[in-house]
Amino acid sequence: MPNRILRESICTSPTIEALSWFEEVCFYRLIVQCDDFGRLDARPALLKSRLFPLRDDVSSEVVMQAVTRLEQAGLLQVYEADGQPFLQLLTWERHQRVRNQRSKYPSPPDRQSADN
Repeated sequence: MPNRILRESICTSPTIEALSWFEEVCFYRLIVQCDDFGRLDARPALLKSRLFPLRDDVSSEVVMQAVTRLEQAGLLQVYEADGQPFLQLLTWERHQRVRNQRSKYPSPPDRQSADN
């Protein structure tokens, strides 16, 4: 997994500032778990296990509530492909370097043509 970049401007972002501390932590942990296209499998049990593998006090329901809030804040999009949920961090290309030619996960429906 490649290293990810967090810019200092994240500390003064009004969008990030409006999040709860837990939602903000979820967002940072999503950044380090996503593939090079900012995508990740969004099945609740997998998200919980990837974001908080050592925290028994964090449930998949609480993680999904945070994901819903991050989507409402415009930071990510949850979508379905082949009957399975995935997520896309929406400003990925502005903040991260895409190294791979192909994503590990399918594109959101509105990005299909951009990836092909």
